[in-house]
Parts: sequence; structure tokens; C-alpha cells
Amino acid sequence: MKAIFLSDAHLRYPQDRNYQLLLNFLNQQKDIDALFLLGDIFEFWLGYKHVVFSAYVPLLNKLKELSQNGTQLYFVEGNHDFNMGPYFTEELNCTLIPDQQLIEWDGQKLFICHGDLLKPDPGYQRLRAFWRSRPVRFLSRVIHPDQVWAFALWLSNKSSKNNPNREHRDPTPYLANFSETEPIGDAQAIICGHYHHPVTSEHNGIKLIALGDWINQFSYAEMLDGHLSLKRFQD
Repeated sequence: MKAIFLSDAHLRYPQDRNYQLLLNFLNQQKDIDALFLLGDIFEFWLGYKHVVFSAYVPLLNKLKELSQNGTQLYFVEGNHDFNMGPYFTEELNCTLIPDQQLIEWDGQKLFICHGDLLKPDPGYQRLRAFWRSRPVRFLSRVIHPDQVWAFALWLSNKSSKNNPNREHRDPTPYLANFSETEPIGDAQAIICGHYHHPVTSEHNGIKLIALGDWINQFSYAEMLDGHLSLKRFQD
């Protein structure tokens, strides 16, 4: 069996290089049994019942094609894409994971997460909870989606300018500590995104994988017949 894991594409517009390369990559994959998207695939996503952001239609169409062809889709919500909404569950038949979860795939027990909760930060966790709160969901329903999109990109641009290297760091110590202190059950591997730093290591018999990003590195993990490996896409 074959599964692909990727994260942190931060997609904005279909003409962008990383967007085009992601479509190329998915078009080249044959017979994928599962595709795990571990958050921040979109620069911004907030799910509506009857509306999707037009910039993401090419990727959504590809995901629907994969789903219709038998690929199981999983989406772990990130800090840029959350409250994914009914389009993912109803149209794409995608399993949504709001935080993190232990799953079993092809005989392996995998703990999958976006990675933003690996390093406890009370300030960030309060902000994370605020963006996912009912008042924010209510506001998103009464403000026009075009205004929500414009505000989200403005906020993202502002954050990136102030913190250009914020998440580009080796998460191995966080992953190792997480494997010791958090209830991950009998996981054989922990797979995360968020840190834009691809790494694979092992700690106390548990495989640790950080996926890197799909902006400059185009890195991803592949699980083929029970074997996990970190790879890089070259078009």
C-alpha cells in the first residue's frame, strides 16, 4: 500500500510555482491509497457551507479526482487552515482531524499532527483557541468571503514580514520531548509539519518525521508497504 504525507504549501494563487508543482506532483502519483495533508496546505482556509475560495479550485478538483479514484483523504487542521467545513467532509469524503490523532495505517500506528502544539506556548494556544472559537465562526458567516480573504492575506503578509524565519528550525528536540511526555499511545512513528524543516530521526524506538515545506524544499514522506521515508520532489 502507498500513502503520501505533506504539509506547509501555504498555497495562494494557481499561477504560483509551488502551487503548480503540487498539482504536477499529485498528477504523477499513481494508485495512492491515502493522502495525508498535515496542515497549512492553504495560506488561508475557513470553511463555508456553499462557498470555496476560487484560488483553490484547481487543487480541490484534483483532490476530488483522487477521492473518486479511491484515495482516502485525511486533513489535519493547521494554524492557517481550520474549520474546514462541509466541502471537505461531504464533497471530498475527507477525514478531518482538528488537532492530532493516533491512526493505524497499513499495519503501522502513526501519530499525525500539524506540529504547532509540540512546543507548549500558552500565548499561542490562547490565540489558536480564539481563531477556532464560536464568535470567530459567527463573524465569518456575516462578513463577505472576499473581505475575509483580503483580511487573512493582509494578516499573513504582516506576520511573515515581521517573522521571516519564525518556523524554520529543527523540531527534533520538540518531537523527542513530545514522544516522552504526551499520550501518544503505542505509536510507532510521529509525523508532523509546521516547522518548514525536513528531518527524520528516531527516539526510544519511535520514528520521528518532520515533513518540511512545499514552498522551497518540496519535501514529503512516503509510506510504501509499511516503510516510511522522507523524500523530495523534483519536477
